[in-house]
Formats: sequence, C-alpha cells, structure tokens
Amino acid sequence: MNTKRRLLPVLLERDFKKLAATEGATVEIECIGAPDPEGRFSGEWLFYVVGADGERYMLVTALARERVVNSPIGMFGLAFGKLQLDHLDVPSVVGDVRRGMRSLIGRRAAVE
Repeated sequence: MNTKRRLLPVLLERDFKKLAATEGATVEIECIGAPDPEGRFSGEWLFYVVGADGERYMLVTALARERVVNSPIGMFGLAFGKLQLDHLDVPSVVGDVRRGMRSLIGRRAAVE
C-alpha cells in the first residue's frame, strides 16, 4: 500500500493549500493507522487534494516525506486552521478514505 501512495504527485503545504482553494478542488483524508479507543491521542491520517482536473496530490513535509497527522488535534488544526475546510469527515478504519471536503479559502462572501 505504501508503494501506491509514493507514486502519487506530492505538494508542500503552501502549494497544497493553494490548490485546495481552487474552484472544483476537493480534499481527501486517508486513515493509515486506526485510532485506539484506549489511547487519547492516537491514529494516523494522510491528506490529499484532488484538483478540478482529477489529479490527486499528497501533502508532504519539506523533506518530501508523507506528512502523517497523528493526533485529532493536529487534524483539526490542519483541516480548519490551515485549509479552512467546509466540514471534516474523519475515517477511522485503516484504508478508508473520506472525500468531498472543500476549502473555503477565498470563497467566503463578504460580510455586510
């Protein structure tokens, strides 16, 4: 399964955020480590962005390694703080991918 993910094109956070904010782009989250009900801060997730053209990119670190989010707090911070997603659908089973989240960056109506 790791090999398949490694074949995907990758983006650093700045470019990931920029693509997520484009019209027609969606964000996906994949569970790669199921949360442990006994562990308060556990689980592992990967973030992807799918452009309007259907091309899928994985979020990576500055060293081009998979950026694994390993806590619910980290996931909320990335999803709402940095990407400003319209909603968060969190997978909790290894291999499950949740799709259809959209970034609200630059799409909000002006406050009157």
